[in-house]
Amino acid sequence: MAVAFVVRRRVATIAAALLAATVSACGQGGPGRDATAAGIAQTAGLEGDASKGVAFDLQIHRRDDGKPGPLFVYIEGDGRAYLDARTPSTDPTPLDPIALRLAAADPGPAVLYLGRPCQFAPGRADSRCQVRDWTTGRFAAHLVSALDDALNVERVKAPMRKLVLVGYSGGGVMAALVAARRSDVALVIAVAAPLDVADWTRRLGLSPLAGSLVPLDQAERLSQVPLVAFAGQKDETVPVASIASAIGQLGPSAKLIVVPGFDHRCCWVRDWPYLRKVASGE
Repeated sequence: MAVAFVVRRRVATIAAALLAATVSACGQGGPGRDATAAGIAQTAGLEGDASKGVAFDLQIHRRDDGKPGPLFVYIEGDGRAYLDARTPSTDPTPLDPIALRLAAADPGPAVLYLGRPCQFAPGRADSRCQVRDWTTGRFAAHLVSALDDALNVERVKAPMRKLVLVGYSGGGVMAALVAARRSDVALVIAVAAPLDVADWTRRLGLSPLAGSLVPLDQAERLSQVPLVAFAGQKDETVPVASIASAIGQLGPSAKLIVVPGFDHRCCWVRDWPYLRKVASGE
């Protein structure tokens, strides 16, 4: 297992508008969260759309300026899965979509953002969604398939670009699971992601995620795909030790980068152009 530390840097290229659009209240309803996401995307020139998948309808945002370079695909985190420790939310749309903010801060030529099944307006209107799809079964096979199917549709528009999958928190788990299904992924970047799901739930005293897939069950396949996992040194939601547990089982192609001073939310968006460069080697 390769472990590195990076020194936190302030990156001035992140637009102030992206940081100023912080969601303020837990009471914000679904349409308000949609509006927040739309504002983040619009500021960054990302075009919003809905991907009508076989399994689920997903919120997507995209940008492609036609210049050479890889396609960076961002997968959202788990969102607002629970209202408290025991009460599931009725709408898992994130109060503050960190993966979308990362996509908006991406300086590359081609960006695709995938909301998770049942999030945002397309998911809210999808009668196929059930509570288990964002709680205990949040990493289930049919949800991975929904993301993979949406990516296949979008991939047709950029078939020659290298594919880099980026996932924030639970989205990093999904990025790894999608990558294990594909042969065209050049790199996976997991940001504060509980890749060792069993270790994570045990370490935090959470209920096991029954019905969810586990990336480490695909360790042989994932060991063939370069993977960079970022961990915040102060992250108590997904501790460094839990991420290290996963990386240690994925072989020499996996690398853990611990960022001093960062926690689960701070300060991935602020420093993302720099961290993206570190991960991709550009």
